[in-house]
Amino acid sequence: MTIVLVGLSQRTAPVALRERLSKVLDPSSCVGDATPVPSPWWGPGFRESALLSTCNRLEVYGVSHGTNGNPRGLIVGRLAELGDVAQDELEPHIYHKEDEDAVGHLLRVACGLDSQLLGETQILGQVSQAFASASSKGTSGPLLTYVFTRAAHAGKRARSETEISRGTTSISHAAVVLLKKELGDLSARSILVVGAGETAELAVQALHKHGAGRVSCINRTFSSAQTLALSYGCQARPWGELASALADADAVITATGSPHPVIYAEDVEPVLQQRQGVPLVIVDIAVPRDVDLSVGSLPGIVLHDIDKLEATLDQNLRRRFAAVPVVEEIIARETDVVMDWLHGREATNLVAELREHARSVADAELSGALRKLDGLDKNAEEVISRMANRIVSKLLHHPTKQLKSRASSEDFDVYYDAVVDLFGLKHKRPPRRDGSTGEGRAG
Repeated sequence: MTIVLVGLSQRTAPVALRERLSKVLDPSSCVGDATPVPSPWWGPGFRESALLSTCNRLEVYGVSHGTNGNPRGLIVGRLAELGDVAQDELEPHIYHKEDEDAVGHLLRVACGLDSQLLGETQILGQVSQAFASASSKGTSGPLLTYVFTRAAHAGKRARSETEISRGTTSISHAAVVLLKKELGDLSARSILVVGAGETAELAVQALHKHGAGRVSCINRTFSSAQTLALSYGCQARPWGELASALADADAVITATGSPHPVIYAEDVEPVLQQRQGVPLVIVDIAVPRDVDLSVGSLPGIVLHDIDKLEATLDQNLRRRFAAVPVVEEIIARETDVVMDWLHGREATNLVAELREHARSVADAELSGALRKLDGLDKNAEEVISRMANRIVSKLLHHPTKQLKSRASSEDFDVYYDAVVDLFGLKHKRPPRRDGSTGEGRAG
């Protein structure tokens, strides 16, 4: 059998194409009904299958029968059909990997090396969810179960043993981390977010993640502030309440798309008396700036701009890139573990087939001999039968030992082919990892 990966991602396909496919594909679709049989979704040529679907990638992992000569074509054709996309339009954006390359790719994905944001952590959960979805439908099977389990293990190792995911690389998240350093526990703090676009929404998400207790949103377009507040359980305030919102807040994050500042010294000065000397921390993450520089010179105001945050982000990103070689070593070692296990299964399957073949020959010869020796009592028949079984076991003992010991070696194919050819085993071999083909190799 062959482990097959067919996919497309942010590196190979435009977002419009990825969206067309994601709208019609559900992560559970690829595994058909809840029975441990080949998935009808991809066709009968697949013994196991799983779908990894995120906003940045769509990857199909399958275990193909050796008799299936074109697993890639089956998957691409089915994707084109379900996505209502011409196959010629889809083909240039597809990548295809098999066996060791497919395993290594999944491990790279789980470790965050193939993500748009290096080292991002969400993908590890998505890999685990893809396996859970396939498992719940009964098509993960022993091979994909082992591969996905090792991928999750590699992802956890990468994040615990290296700095691949240490330190934020999101400007909105960095702003919240800075507030925690300035204010400590945010659960009892009042935070004002100025703006209602994507950056502001990411700031609200980060505030919730870090346990901020009271978050309010203010925007020149009140309906936009209401929409953002409704999505995250915040309070929306009209722009006319900016002064009172500043007076109530312990900290402010500004993230509008305005081409000029929206908060000036004259907006802040009137509220300083109301604050009675309590400092106000402002983090301006907008480009261009939302807060005029003169605000930073007011007493009781602590103003941080995006330059300070970007310096921190650059440092964090450098740390992540420095961790890549170590993560690559983890991936290489974990890939070796997976491939050793897969080769061990190949050896075990071949040994089982070899023993079955030898016993069938012995049984046939034993049956013929016993017919010719008509009149033997039961004891004599059992002695002859045990002798035949012992001969088979002793003859196969050394070949079995050698096959298992060579399972992970580079010359395993040579031993595999020799056994198949010498004993006339009938299974056809699936394509090797180097792309060549040969007859006889069982799956």
